Amino acid sequence: MKRVILTVFTVVAALLFCGCNCIQETTGKPVSTVSKKLKVGLYVDDGASGNGVLHLASLITHSPQTELVLLLAEDIRAGKLKSVDVLVMPGGSSSKQCNTIGKAHWNKIHDFLRNGGCYIGTCAGMFNVLEHRLNLLPFSRHFKAGGSTAFVKVEISPEGAKILGIKPGERVVRYSGGPVAFKVDKSKCEGKGIALATYKSAVSRDKAQEGKFIGSTAWVYGSYGKGKVIATSFHPEYWDSTHDMMLACFYAVSGVKMTPEFPKKNPRPLRVGVFTLGMNKKAAVNAMLELESEPDIDLDYVMAAEINQGILRHLDVLILPNSKINVAKDYITPEQLKDFMDAGNTVVATGKIATLAPEHKNLIKLPAKASVKKHIMNKL
Repeated sequence: MKRVILTVFTVVAALLFCGCNCIQETTGKPVSTVSKKLKVGLYVDDGASGNGVLHLASLITHSPQTELVLLLAEDIRAGKLKSVDVLVMPGGSSSKQCNTIGKAHWNKIHDFLRNGGCYIGTCAGMFNVLEHRLNLLPFSRHFKAGGSTAFVKVEISPEGAKILGIKPGERVVRYSGGPVAFKVDKSKCEGKGIALATYKSAVSRDKAQEGKFIGSTAWVYGSYGKGKVIATSFHPEYWDSTHDMMLACFYAVSGVKMTPEFPKKNPRPLRVGVFTLGMNKKAAVNAMLELESEPDIDLDYVMAAEINQGILRHLDVLILPNSKINVAKDYITPEQLKDFMDAGNTVVATGKIATLAPEHKNLIKLPAKASVKKHIMNKL
């Protein structure tokens, strides 16, 4: 147990520093094997947020067929897409992602695809695909559609199932405000695309409108130049039950069948939750991957939805990385933290967010720029 707690502190310290050579012809017929690892560039800069970023990083890291490359906007502007096979744009804010990269540099993504690169997007990453953003495929969105986090049904078409390498039919997925799209018949978009799946549940904030959008596009696929593009309006990366749908995205654009091999956990590992509000950037993602690799730790990524669903009842340690206190207090309260610690659990809080937690014997406060990793490693 001592070694486990020290490992937690080690990773907290790390948190504080905060053509595809796609193996596929444009006919859409994938090959089943690759001679080298697929290099996957995951965007982790402003506009990329939520647990999906960390789930994607985990899936890519733990698949022996792929190599994770973390990308900032400055990396894209500097032309580093040439060093990867696939660009993955996660959930968060499409406008922030595109604005952070800069409109003058959107051509870097267009050229990457024209030369055979692959693009995968989820939620905000699908917004990027549409005509009003990067204009990669001939799809637009219903402006009165969309809603908050919900469980919804999508139906994968027989044609979509063939491209994806999974079964057709209905699936329950996690939806969180992604675009509800439709095909633009007379589009001037350079890319060509089709719908792989449609919504079978209502996805609208406006009760008077919600029935209108059943049957709208939830999953798109197509070509752009020599490259391939695929994007989901929903979040297949979040749940174990939909990981096959996320992996199918990689298969559809690259022909690579990923087989994640997650670290084995010891009996009764320490349950550690990390409050991930606003977490991105390379240091934070790398720190989470390091924590996840510890066999004595079962890691959970915690946001508002998970707190509301009672995840604190199942954790031993909650890490609150340094973040803006005025944002964090809207999602987790001092009363919740006190109840958590009163139950014998530990809160590790760093920087300003530590002021959110009430004084308690089970509270460990660390300064925002503290570096304890070297000291702890020397004591092991």
